[in-house]
Amino acid sequence: MERGDDRHTCRRTAALVGLTTFMAWSAFAGERVVWAQLQATPDPQQVAQKAQRRQELLGQLEQIEKELQALDPEEKVRAAPPAPAATVSQPVAPPTPGEPLVLEPVKVLATRMEEKPVGRTVSTVEQEDIEDARAFSVRELLEATPGVTLSQGNGPRDVGISIRGSGAKTTFGIRNIKVFDDWFPATQPDGLSRTDLNDPHAYEGVDVLRGPSSSLYDNYALGGVVNFRTRKGRDIRGVEVGNEGGSYGYSNHYVQIGDQLDKLEYSLFGSHVRGDGFLGNSKFHTTTENLVATFTPDEKRSITLKFINNDIDTRTPSRLTLAEFRANPLSAGRTFVTGKGFVTAEQARQGRNDNRTIVGARYEHQLDAQTGFRLLGSYDYKDINQTFGTIGDNENPSFNAYGDITREGTLWGLAAKHYAGFFFNYMEQESSNFFNLADYHGSRGDLQANSRGHIRNIGGRVREEVQFSPRWIGYLGVGVEGSEIRTTVRSRNSTTAPLSRVDVSRDFINVAPEAGVIYRVNPDLQIRGRVATAYGIPGIGDLTTATTGLAGNNTGLKTQRNVGVELGIDVRPLPTVTASLTGYYEFYFNEFVRQSPGAGMSSFTSNAPNAEHRGIEAELAWRPFAGAKVSTAYTFNDHIYTEFTESICSSAAYKSFDRSGNKIPGVERHFLNARIAYDTSHRSEWWRGAGGWLEVNWLNDYFVNNSNTLKTEPYQLVNLNLHYDREVTIPFVRSMSAFFEIQNLFDATYMASANVVADALSDTPANLATSKQAFFAGQPRSYFAGLKLRF
Repeated sequence: MERGDDRHTCRRTAALVGLTTFMAWSAFAGERVVWAQLQATPDPQQVAQKAQRRQELLGQLEQIEKELQALDPEEKVRAAPPAPAATVSQPVAPPTPGEPLVLEPVKVLATRMEEKPVGRTVSTVEQEDIEDARAFSVRELLEATPGVTLSQGNGPRDVGISIRGSGAKTTFGIRNIKVFDDWFPATQPDGLSRTDLNDPHAYEGVDVLRGPSSSLYDNYALGGVVNFRTRKGRDIRGVEVGNEGGSYGYSNHYVQIGDQLDKLEYSLFGSHVRGDGFLGNSKFHTTTENLVATFTPDEKRSITLKFINNDIDTRTPSRLTLAEFRANPLSAGRTFVTGKGFVTAEQARQGRNDNRTIVGARYEHQLDAQTGFRLLGSYDYKDINQTFGTIGDNENPSFNAYGDITREGTLWGLAAKHYAGFFFNYMEQESSNFFNLADYHGSRGDLQANSRGHIRNIGGRVREEVQFSPRWIGYLGVGVEGSEIRTTVRSRNSTTAPLSRVDVSRDFINVAPEAGVIYRVNPDLQIRGRVATAYGIPGIGDLTTATTGLAGNNTGLKTQRNVGVELGIDVRPLPTVTASLTGYYEFYFNEFVRQSPGAGMSSFTSNAPNAEHRGIEAELAWRPFAGAKVSTAYTFNDHIYTEFTESICSSAAYKSFDRSGNKIPGVERHFLNARIAYDTSHRSEWWRGAGGWLEVNWLNDYFVNNSNTLKTEPYQLVNLNLHYDREVTIPFVRSMSAFFEIQNLFDATYMASANVVADALSDTPANLATSKQAFFAGQPRSYFAGLKLRF
């Protein structure tokens, strides 16, 4: 039995036990709900008395509001009457049409600083945008978000997220973006995040903060921040059981239970997803559990517990050359194996068998009406077992600790909010790579590389938000961080070569200031401006992967940094229309350029001394009449190298090429999402709850190499959804929802993602199409249906 087989068996057993536990919880909670329904027979007289009292209170509230308005005509500009302590109003994402563009007062525990920072460009995905539809990966959650582009990685739910083009050059996972789950860190201390553990059914929405963010979110936040919000127990109130199925053997069985009790609110989710995959060699199974529970012993204290676990077992295809894509876009591709040359993905038994577990707790304490502090700790364990050109085992246990204090008060007589925080995180890495014997069984040969090391980050941040007037808000913040990387790598490039040793010992100090203002012209118009910085240090893998794609010496990498300027406007020109427009211009220094030397090999990293990122983000929502909504999101990215000389060598020659003025590869230039939707939930007829939407996605072409000689092909996708969601009179069932969806309605052939590939001295227009393995095909026309019952 191989080294990892016992561990894999234990993990599968643990996942099965976890699912069984979820089902037992579901049965128990379902019994509680049924019993409550049988026992809760309201007294008609009490119901009438409550309704009468409610009308009386509403009438009194209306009279109070009229009297307050008469006392202060300017009150309509403000979010709410002043709190007992001075409070900085909090700008939020553009509201839906029909809602006023107002700013809510901050409370320390109700709205934490990092969740709703003043002056940020924020897009919020809510449950109404994602429910009653197929929900397989984060693509369904984020594809209608301006500034965000998505690409397929190495696995069914491994979706790369790019904000303003930052992170677009990553070949797997997520880089240059900080990811959270209920504001618990899901990015490990080396800067890598993966979306394998995100089942969209577990979430009520997503918050996307765009632009440089290291002053408040520390290392690696060059592009911004993504936070996934799980559903609240108060919204579940019982048990929900669902199933989805469709083309290519896809099925998703999931259950969620939740409730809000006197002092405890919890939400517990579990799912098992399988599929045959539409690409060759892409069959998969994945199991996910996600728990959040908050205990509130009194109005001043709360304790939140978090648990996430994901196991994935998937076969993985290789990326295709342009010629292979045109010949058969759904093929499994070829992989380069040392000593064997190019073999099929099946012969290499290419795939992943990975586990990720996150356990965390957060304590919040309101010291007085103006002051509160928080402490957060989490443990994040990643166990990676992957077979590609080499076979690798990688274990990454890590720890995160955060603490902060927030006080609402005054500064020079002005309402202000003061914030200070500290953080510490640490990750160990131990990995071993073996030569792949390519015998269709994933058998291991001799040791190719071994590494052992750690990365440590520690720092602090302060921030001041000041309300100069009811219309003007300003803020200033700075973060400081020290980082340490220590690791030792032993490696060789052939089975007969001796092992060579590389020692990495790097220390970094980084500072990230930020400042901005918001001007609220009136309740329907606000203007925001911001100047911010961010940084990202190289990871252990960046420093220890040579240009061959194998383990080696690359220890000269520098920290990448950016300085960004942005100006935005949020407006409601009509009661039924909201719009947002943002322009950004960012200067990058020593930007990481990750390139793939070929399928089966790891990407290597180099620095581009200077680059410029600029673009426009726009979104529009229009509700022409009850139940109807028209929405669109558009992203334009124009990224260029302003100083970058690329050195390319072969066995016989060495040359340098000036790439200044070239487009940065991997960055999608134009992306448009548009949707027309109609829902009948507001109707009273028997067909109330029926609805549907038609969606169009358009992506322009973009380059995939530094020389700008190879690029993707543009495409348009059309998706159609029909759904039905309403209360029912079935015994013990509160409501049900069902949907039918066709994705890629017109069966377009398209490139779902493209790696940035390395240039070579031998490149010619003729061999570019046959030598660069860059492309994954997108899903052909597919049909899906689902049913969910709420008990």
